[in-house]
Amino acid sequence: MHYLHNLGLIGLFTAVFFVAIACGGTSEGADAQAQESIVPIKDTTRYGVEPFQFPELSAQAETIIEDWPVFKDFKRISLNLQNVAVEDLKFRSKNLLVQTDSLAASLPEILDSPIITARLLVIQTRLQLLHQETKKGTPKTQELETHLTNLRLSIEEFVLHVNEKLEKDALDKNRRNKE
Repeated sequence: MHYLHNLGLIGLFTAVFFVAIACGGTSEGADAQAQESIVPIKDTTRYGVEPFQFPELSAQAETIIEDWPVFKDFKRISLNLQNVAVEDLKFRSKNLLVQTDSLAASLPEILDSPIITARLLVIQTRLQLLHQETKKGTPKTQELETHLTNLRLSIEEFVLHVNEKLEKDALDKNRRNKE
């Protein structure tokens, strides 16, 4: 009897073993087929479709910019944040962030003032928010557009303050010369 009992248990274990292998094999095949049929969808949404014109620099500012190549790169990269996919926007915003850091570090002495430094800080903050949004798994279109618009406004403000600072300095110099 003991022999038959062991034979029954061995048969039961063997049957369970083969059933487990059979079920496991089918499951793996189904998983492989499911994985092959899942194709990631590439996000083709374009951001910054609204045209962006870099603000006009005054003649005095143009003179300063001639000797400030970092600003020229900043301008070029900021103009490239138009009509781009999210992956390009991520790359370009990171480049512009690095360029803005260089801009702050190489600020010409004539422009070294609290208001100009503050405007650069605003640009850096807007860029960080934009770049942070681009790094999300599924960035929100409206958030990206809002951050991009805010960045563009901060660039316009920066250039406006550069022009105003140089104009004010020129007026102050003229007043001193007249006295």
